[in-house]
Amino acid sequence: MTDPSENIPSETDIGDAAPPVDVKQIGKVVMLVGSFPPMHCGVGDSAYELARELHRKGIDMEAVTDSDADPDSGSFPIHAVVDNWGLRGMKRLIRTIESLEPDILHIHYPSKAYGHGLGVPFLPMVLRSRRRKFKIVLTLHEFRLSHSLRKLASFVLLDACDAIAMPCTLELEALVRRHMSVAEKINAAIPVGPVGPSPDALTDDERRRLRREMRSKWGVGDDAVVLLHYGTPTPSKGLEVFFKALKILKLEGLTPLLVVAGDHRPDEDDFHRLLAGQPGGLGVKDQVMWLGRRPTDELAGVFSAADIGVFPFIDGFSFRRSSLVGVLMWDLPIITTEPDGDLEGIGGQEKVRFVERNDPKALATAIITLAANPKALDAARRAPNPLKEYFRWDRIADQYIDLYQEVRQKK
Repeated sequence: MTDPSENIPSETDIGDAAPPVDVKQIGKVVMLVGSFPPMHCGVGDSAYELARELHRKGIDMEAVTDSDADPDSGSFPIHAVVDNWGLRGMKRLIRTIESLEPDILHIHYPSKAYGHGLGVPFLPMVLRSRRRKFKIVLTLHEFRLSHSLRKLASFVLLDACDAIAMPCTLELEALVRRHMSVAEKINAAIPVGPVGPSPDALTDDERRRLRREMRSKWGVGDDAVVLLHYGTPTPSKGLEVFFKALKILKLEGLTPLLVVAGDHRPDEDDFHRLLAGQPGGLGVKDQVMWLGRRPTDELAGVFSAADIGVFPFIDGFSFRRSSLVGVLMWDLPIITTEPDGDLEGIGGQEKVRFVERNDPKALATAIITLAANPKALDAARRAPNPLKEYFRWDRIADQYIDLYQEVRQKK
């Protein structure tokens, strides 16, 4: 088994470059993912960013995805042709993949568009029976906390794959414990990169301008504290806990503004409708602003205007959370909930602070520590951010290129 820790940099070697790989030796990579922009799916957004970076590095890259995706959204060919991700759609899916003549098929699982379809879980097995000549790489984005049926689908999926990547060692080790065959395959812990706008595209002056403009639009003064939660609201995100923490803060005389940026659709989603009514019942309705899903250029202003990113995940922080990573890249201090175990790169840094899960009082106390102390908040914003290099797409793409090369070299 490839030691997952080999993919984990220390704070002294983050950003060190490995010897360059001749990408021509890798051949063509076809990425299979259920959702691609503009579809609403964190896995799809992450897979898109990875494919774009791999293509920029010279990989012969194409993608096969859902028919609702935009085939013209990338600098590489996107085949938005899949109407059915179930077993009935498998014949057409296989024909599409084989017609592209890949050297590597890179599958991302799960994805929102897959739904409960079994086509993708059984796909590698069927391809193997057809004596396919290409290698299959699987990025399994989650496992430990997945539903039992999804875990079963994952077991079927990974059996016929040549290599498995997971977002962190916690997830990879949990998979190995449940499915020992993974230990005999090429495997790696490769983090998920940021989804959203990049601060690298802006100068400091531009970020200050965006901050002034956005806060003026919101009616927020320079001295007010803005809390940011980014991502599609789901039961595991802990927004109910967040609202209760806001009530505690209000009783303490603090009324920061919480900005929620993500795909919020109370007219269509029952859970979103339930969330939308909770701040009013707690007396903090005026402190919550629902932005919904915003375009990338507007998100740059949102991230610039915020002071603290807050992510009270009920299931704990994980490196699979691309929304949190996206906010972290903007040097915002982050308050989130404790992970299930040790996470690489987290020790000895000041950007991410952990609190107990499902505990409004603990969350409120952590927010007060920064929100009620301008000097502490400024120091947290200016603190070194070693994790920023760890989550850059450039570095993540290099790890996948190394994985591709290892897979291609294995007989």
